[in-house]
Amino acid sequence: MSTDTAAEPETGSPESPAPLDVTIVFRSDWGVSTGTGVAGGVDAVVEKDERNLPVVRGTVLTGAIREQAFVVAEALDGDSGDKSWRRFVGALFGSVRGARLVSFSDASFVSFSDGAAPADNKLKREAVHEVVSLSIDEETGTAKKDHLRLFERARACILHGTVELLDKTLDGRPLHWCAGQRKAAELVLSISALLVRALGSNRSDGDGLCSILIGETGGIDKKDTDPKKVIEKAIREVRERCRGQLKQLSEMAPDIPSAPDAPIYSKAGGRSDIPVIGKKDIDHRGGSDGSAFYETYLDIRLTSPVISYDVPFSNELRSLDFLRGTALLPIIHHRLQAAAKKDSDVGATAREIIRDAVVNGDLLVSDATAVVNGVRGMPMPLVLSRPKVEGSDETESGRVLNRLLAEEPENEIHKPLRAGYVFPLPVPKSADSSEVLGGMGVPALQGRQSTAHNPVTGAAGTGQLFLARALPAGMRLRATVTMSEELYECVKGRLDGAFRPQRTFPERLGLWRLSGTYGRAECRLGEFRPVEVPGLAWDENGTTTLWFTSDVVARSPRLGPGGSLKDLYKAFERAGVPLEPIKAEDDSDETCFSAGIRHRRVDSWGAADRRPRATRTVIQAGSVLRVQPADAGSSPEETMRRLARLSVTGVGELTAQGFGRFVIDHPLLREKEFRLTSLKHEDFIADGCAAVKPEGE
Repeated sequence: MSTDTAAEPETGSPESPAPLDVTIVFRSDWGVSTGTGVAGGVDAVVEKDERNLPVVRGTVLTGAIREQAFVVAEALDGDSGDKSWRRFVGALFGSVRGARLVSFSDASFVSFSDGAAPADNKLKREAVHEVVSLSIDEETGTAKKDHLRLFERARACILHGTVELLDKTLDGRPLHWCAGQRKAAELVLSISALLVRALGSNRSDGDGLCSILIGETGGIDKKDTDPKKVIEKAIREVRERCRGQLKQLSEMAPDIPSAPDAPIYSKAGGRSDIPVIGKKDIDHRGGSDGSAFYETYLDIRLTSPVISYDVPFSNELRSLDFLRGTALLPIIHHRLQAAAKKDSDVGATAREIIRDAVVNGDLLVSDATAVVNGVRGMPMPLVLSRPKVEGSDETESGRVLNRLLAEEPENEIHKPLRAGYVFPLPVPKSADSSEVLGGMGVPALQGRQSTAHNPVTGAAGTGQLFLARALPAGMRLRATVTMSEELYECVKGRLDGAFRPQRTFPERLGLWRLSGTYGRAECRLGEFRPVEVPGLAWDENGTTTLWFTSDVVARSPRLGPGGSLKDLYKAFERAGVPLEPIKAEDDSDETCFSAGIRHRRVDSWGAADRRPRATRTVIQAGSVLRVQPADAGSSPEETMRRLARLSVTGVGELTAQGFGRFVIDHPLLREKEFRLTSLKHEDFIADGCAAVKPEGE
């Protein structure tokens, strides 16, 4: 096979190869435990999906099939002394030197193995049951005192998932599979799956007996008068298919699929594939009215939990409660580049504009924040507070005080609001303190306890227990994609090709996105429209409010990441918008805030070199400033015009990755006091999110 396919051109298709079906048929009770229990209830809970039905995680499937794949590789290599099949399998499942090339999804419940079809209201109750167990004393052979255990078991059933041959590396480079490589990978996976005899815990006691079938199974999950015969027939067909493919197999394994090397700059001249920073003046990205920008939304629905990289803490890997533009920008840029590369009508100049879009500020992607009831969340402004103890007349809509305008309460203790998101509603002109002006809350992270396994023994690694906390499946988020007019003219006719005709495309996001258990999402890119910058003006005092909706990276005098207010004002000045803090009047009320600023640490992970990037200190999203124009030769009107245009692209460093975004004079911060509805976890994951309604409706 390797000799026949070696000459095949390694040309990747516009779309990824179709994933292979994975069917798991359990013949006994089974359970893949979460590693946790319920206080006062069961000691061990089985993994369940969003339907509350048992599930086999992709990580479990990967580990079980990987173990058998090396057995298959040893058999195929035989006594030849060449380890080509072992190298091929090692590349498929990854190592410390390279990421895996296959990804198993979670396997979800389809039907019971005996063909039973209970009503929907009974399905959850019958799918999982509880089992009592005792611990036996090895010396006496009797039950140990106080060692009664109660744990969950899933009923024998059929589950379905998929396995994909990845079409790109972690750093976004395309992977090209020839026909021979795909056939070899599919065969190794199919045989390895047949060798797996059991999954889950308590396998030594007879639990978890199963057959795993990869490929077409002929409707094994469909209702039948004799489901046992259907299952046996499907197993025979998969085995016969593997035997037939083995006869056509050559002794040598095919070459490992490769990605193009990272671009290297050539001093000999000629066009290089590395980005080049163009010499453009500060105003190149927009005209006086901001019409030279085009903008759209990137809507994201998580189909599996996603880990947005945050600072690790001990053995806990926590996710951020949003997706950084740092992770989304490469997705948009790589697709635009791929579409331009395939289109022969794209000229050299246009290709260079697309290639250099990020470094020249022509393509910017914001952070993606949660969407509830069609409203995109904004980071909680750090000038709000609420009573520490709510009154008896309070409802789910809590009273909130804006400390920019309100004095310090005399007869009640307030706590500042420093986390979560605000989902603002349109503010009526006659709003008062009883008005509900939006919702507030934060998506609850989904925790899962796991342990690393020794690849030699298959046992759990000592001291390698960890907890992963991820954004939940079903959550919806939204980001903003902004293009300069120059870039938009180059790509506007190729957007459907880059993002599919319906602008809907699957993606993998976050950490462990190749595991199958984490990182899957459905994305949709909207239609681009010219940016309309509203006409803004300073208030009667010659001031305005800036509400930062993303972290801000402000360069220090030493060219490193700063974070002081002085560094922030210098960043505005370098952007042509001289600002200064508001000046306090002698008779001003010192109990009102003029700013709400916090800092935080930002860490990220480099997929290309597989190591953490340098830590940055940033001004935290949600920070609020009251500012006025500085006397720097420009009129206040011109300063406001430049400030409004700057709000489209952001201030400071790394604006292409979504840093430095802010909103000017938001209507919510003009209110002295109002109410916000407390949102629940269900509001963040439900397709029809609970509406945030004013009181009395």
